[in-house]
Amino acid sequence: MTIHPRQNASGIRFNDSFFSEPVSFADWVPQGYPGLFAIITFDPNWAPKPVRVLYFGEFGNNTPASLVLRDCNQAATEKSSKNLWVCVLPLLFTTTAQRCALRNELIAAYNPAWQLERPHQQQNVLTELTAGGGRFFEPQEPTRPRRRIGFNPLSEPAI
Repeated sequence: MTIHPRQNASGIRFNDSFFSEPVSFADWVPQGYPGLFAIITFDPNWAPKPVRVLYFGEFGNNTPASLVLRDCNQAATEKSSKNLWVCVLPLLFTTTAQRCALRNELIAAYNPAWQLERPHQQQNVLTELTAGGGRFFEPQEPTRPRRRIGFNPLSEPAI
């Protein structure tokens, strides 16, 4: 018996990952297995399938839907949920770090609209931190000399 490989996999391919066929965002509930999900919308300017990714997320075993969707719920309320779809990539036997690494690769490759704000927010925090960094180069008040560390000969007085 020979098994023929699937010529045309159903679903959506992002990089080298095959996600499931899209289902309505309003009806989607995370399953009990770990994986990644992509929130997509119809966009005729994209090819070969006319869908554009808005968000990539990660979920673990038996993660409640409220936790999975907490980051994208605000953005989802801005856009009509009728036009939103979700597709899933099951990643059985993976760690959270592995799933997050793949998610970050997909984010870097596709620049999802709902995740573009995060790098700018992180950059603002870094700018604020480095702006206060000049304090480290200001002259410091002199400190009194400290006693040597290690064996002290008896001729040296203790302070």
